[in-house]
Amino acid sequence: MPHFLAKDLFLQTPFSEDGYEFLYQARSLRKPNESLICISYGKHIFFLREVERKKDILIKAEKNTKPNPTGILKGALRVLAKRACVISHNLNEDSSKQTNQSDFLLKPSQIMSMELNDFCIEIGFGSGRHLLKMAQENPDQKYIGVEIHTPSIEQILRQVQLLDLKNIFVVCMDARILLEILPSNRCQAIYIHFPIPWNKKPHRRVIVPALMNEAMRVLKKDSMLHFRTDDEVYFKDVFESILSEKNVRIEVAKNLSNTIVSKYEARWQRQQKNIFDLKVFCLKEDKEQKIEYDFNFDFFDIKESICESQKIVRQDYFLHICDVFKTQDKVILSVSFGNFNQPVNKMVIFDKKNQEAFYFGEKPLATCANVMAHQELLKLLAEDK
Repeated sequence: MPHFLAKDLFLQTPFSEDGYEFLYQARSLRKPNESLICISYGKHIFFLREVERKKDILIKAEKNTKPNPTGILKGALRVLAKRACVISHNLNEDSSKQTNQSDFLLKPSQIMSMELNDFCIEIGFGSGRHLLKMAQENPDQKYIGVEIHTPSIEQILRQVQLLDLKNIFVVCMDARILLEILPSNRCQAIYIHFPIPWNKKPHRRVIVPALMNEAMRVLKKDSMLHFRTDDEVYFKDVFESILSEKNVRIEVAKNLSNTIVSKYEARWQRQQKNIFDLKVFCLKEDKEQKIEYDFNFDFFDIKESICESQKIVRQDYFLHICDVFKTQDKVILSVSFGNFNQPVNKMVIFDKKNQEAFYFGEKPLATCANVMAHQELLKLLAEDK
C-alpha cells in the first residue's frame, strides 16, 4: 500500500496543488495521535490517515475510502511528501495497473444497476481460464466473475483487454453478499470450481446454506449450480446439505472430464486425484426480491460522548463504531457493520455547518444485515442525544 514516513509534516488545510484539493483534517477523539486528511481529486473524494509515532510520522491510505486506480492515491501522497522531511517512501513511478481503471471491474452498485438477464456467474475464478473460455465461445452471453484475490482480478482484466472481450464483468466482493442483491430467476448458471475446502473451519466455506438459498432464488427454472472439487470431505458435506433443499434436481459424477480444464484441475489430474462434480438444478421460480432502503439520517449533530467504545453483536448482523474524528464543524464516525462474512467499513459525516449527515462515498448495499445495522446505529445515536 502506498505510504511514506517523515520526521515532520507541515500541513495547513485547505490548499490545492496538482489537481488535488486538501479540504480539511479531522483529529481522532480516541487516538489523539491519529487524524484523517480529506482530499478531492476530480470525481474522487478520499481520506489519508496520519499516524504520529515516537520517532516518525506515517502517512498512508485510509482503506475504507481508497480511490481506484491506486495512482490517484500515490499522487496525493507525493503532494504531501513535498511538505514533509521524508525518511522513506514507496511512491516511485506508477505502473500501468495503478493508473488505468478497467471498464470491466465493477462496484457492487454498478452490478445492481445493470440490466441483467440470462447471465452466468463464476465464483472464485482463480486464473480465469474457465471464465475466459466460456466468454470467448459465447460472445452474446454476459458473465460475472466474483473474486476476492486481487492478483487474480488483475490477471483476468489483462486477459479481457488482450482478447478484446466485452462480455465479462468482474466484481471484488463476497459471493454470498453479491447473490443477495441480484434479481430473482435471471441467472443461467453458477459455477463454483475448486473452492478452498476449509475442512477445519467450515464456517469459512463459500458454499453454505445461505448461499444455496440465494443461488436457487437467482437461478432461472431448470438452470444449474455446478460445484466441482477434489476434496471428498467438502463434496460429501455439500451433498448432504443440498438434500435439505426443496424443488431441486441433483446430478453427481466422479472423475468426469471437463471440457475446460482449469489450472488447478490439470494439477489434480497429474496427481491422479479424484474429482467430484455436483450439479444442482433449480426446479421453481421465486418472487422478485429487492430491498428498498435509503440509509438516510434525519439529524446532523451528535454528541462527542459517542466516542466511547460501542459494539453491538446480534445473530445476523453487527455494528461497531471503530473511531470518532472531529473538526471544528464536523464529527466523523468510522463504522464497521452488517454481515459477518463481508463487513461494510464506512465513514459517516455529521456536518453541523451544512446541516447534513451522510455516508462518505457510496451508500451501503441494501442487504438485510446492512439495513438492520443502520437502524441500530440510528437508535444508538438517538439514545446518545
